[in-house]
Amino acid sequence: MGIAEVLTIVFVVLKLTDVITWSWWLILLPAILSFSLYAIIGLVKLGMVLIAVVAVKRREKKAEL
Repeated sequence: MGIAEVLTIVFVVLKLTDVITWSWWLILLPAILSFSLYAIIGLVKLGMVLIAVVAVKRREKKAEL
């Protein structure tokens, strides 16, 4: 578990025990930010793989000529 997951669990426990009165979106913000960052990293990696595949196909096509 990372720091974002630990913070989310701590905030949820504090909210459920009425220690804090923050809104739920603020309590879940560490998890939302963590998910967003992982999604962006995943999309960048996917884009890099697609670019590499296209480059290999172009190289193979030039080699055939």
